[in-house]
Amino acid sequence: MEKQNLDTKIETFFPDVCVHKGIAASVGLSGRMIPAFVFDWLVSRYRTNEGGVDGDGIRNFIARYLPDKKQKESLMYELRSGNQLKILDAFSVKVHPSKGDLQLRIPSLDITGRALETIVDENPLLLYGNVWGSATLMWMPQKGKGDLFEVVMTAFKPMQAASIDLEYFLASRKEFTLDEWQVLLTRCMGYAEEKYTLRQKMLLLTRLIPLVEPRVNIIELAPKGTGKSYIFSQLSRHAWLISGGVVTRPQLFYDMNKQQTGIISRYDAIVLDEIQTIRLKDEEEIVGALKGYLESGEFRVMGFHGSADAGFVILGNIPIEDGLPKHVNFFKELPGWLKGHGATALLDRFHGLLPGWELPRIESSSICQSFALRADYFGEVLYSLRSRQDHMAFVKDHTIADGDLRDTRAIQRLACGYLKLLFPDINTVTADDFHEFCLKPAIELRSNIRRQMAIMDPEYSQNVAEITVR
Repeated sequence: MEKQNLDTKIETFFPDVCVHKGIAASVGLSGRMIPAFVFDWLVSRYRTNEGGVDGDGIRNFIARYLPDKKQKESLMYELRSGNQLKILDAFSVKVHPSKGDLQLRIPSLDITGRALETIVDENPLLLYGNVWGSATLMWMPQKGKGDLFEVVMTAFKPMQAASIDLEYFLASRKEFTLDEWQVLLTRCMGYAEEKYTLRQKMLLLTRLIPLVEPRVNIIELAPKGTGKSYIFSQLSRHAWLISGGVVTRPQLFYDMNKQQTGIISRYDAIVLDEIQTIRLKDEEEIVGALKGYLESGEFRVMGFHGSADAGFVILGNIPIEDGLPKHVNFFKELPGWLKGHGATALLDRFHGLLPGWELPRIESSSICQSFALRADYFGEVLYSLRSRQDHMAFVKDHTIADGDLRDTRAIQRLACGYLKLLFPDINTVTADDFHEFCLKPAIELRSNIRRQMAIMDPEYSQNVAEITVR
């Protein structure tokens, strides 16, 4: 297909929600650390009638509402003078361990302020890490401290796309061939389609499945630099990325002190990035809780019983020789809870192993410079598709399974994810396309898990359940 023709088609059928991904360089923002879903929203807001972008408008907006740390003192002076300050930033809140104050982290000002309790009650995700949104800040006296002042968040509006019309998305899909649609999805993830083969595009799309299908658990292993975590940090506000540090049971599942559920009930995908650098506090306890959750979607902490539909994604770096993993046991250099004899019980609960070593390293030429859907819009489309039940009904109605139940469930969920991505309107899918682009790759991903289980523990068979198209 011709690149220009596809650009025209995207503009024609997605006129209000498409964006040219190459505009970032033209407005001189390559140095700003702004997620794609924020930047695409800005580009869309400042798009001109001629199809271009008002670069000065974007730069002025960023200078006013997305300040960098060089502007810190001037903004602090503005606050000190009694003026309200409205900024767009990635905010977070921590509870002071002794005073109980709600400490607000404001990255662009490089300071800690205070958040009103009502704001945190309405936006509890602030307690779990960075939340992009628009905040109103004021310079106010500290309680009981005379003439001492502090910066206080008095209002907060989390950033999100406007409500989407999913039927519009489904109808527009019909205007694209399967090849064109695969390219569009690749672009939506931020990648240039010409740098990837068809198989590699399918591997890239696999990364989206935990965002579009509930409770899909995937492990991706690859060398550094292949963009494993990129989409989870850039594409969707519904994914939570943990890169290094200590992971605790209260953080994941339930905090008994705060009587508050953890991130597992607040996000669609929990991503453990750079798994070698992550340590589990009370490892046996967390691994046991994970086994139960990955199996049933339920978790128990003391007397609390909860449920969620978040998927788990583990991203790990492994050594490569001649384009393949150096060790037969792919988990050889991963943490003990993922490679020991008893780890197979946990591994069995992961639906697929994505061979990220087949993907090329990310280079400047790998980044999309063409039209695609806005990241904020596309992220909300994936979120809306999660709740659709007709795709799983299609998978079950059109397959015959014989063998291990966990294999069957894993393959069905993975196939359903591919189906939602490639054929969101299932009325357009043929039996051959379903088999080739949904069922076969799902079986391969689960087979990768099975082979590793057999290597790690001879009690497990490497043969996967047999599933065929009905």
